[in-house]
Amino acid sequence: MTIVADVKSSLPQAAPKRSSFLRHTTALFLILAGGLSMVLFSVKYQVHDLEAEHKRLVLELDDERRSLHVLRAEWANLNDPMRIKALAEQYLGMQPMTPDQVLSIGDAKNWPVRTKMTSKIDEVIHETQ
Repeated sequence: MTIVADVKSSLPQAAPKRSSFLRHTTALFLILAGGLSMVLFSVKYQVHDLEAEHKRLVLELDDERRSLHVLRAEWANLNDPMRIKALAEQYLGMQPMTPDQVLSIGDAKNWPVRTKMTSKIDEVIHETQ
């Protein structure tokens, strides 16, 4: 037996077996790391796409602001009182009001608007028949 004991002691000792808990934990952390890396990869490209869309929207907004500025300038030109006066005189034959065309409230109450309107309506009705 001493020979057998000497032979056993001279052989290299095998490493003690790891517990199954350590193997499962290592496998779990490897799977978790792989899953997180895939999620991080996906999120990275989603952020890249959103940044590109943001840049496109900012450029579009700048274009719209420039267009709005041009429209406001055109609107100011179209509403210029001197321009409107000139067009009214040229195309409509309108002239500025004279003081005798302005009525006071008392004069407006005595003006027979209803009779003038009904007489014109009666004329139009008789013409169409």
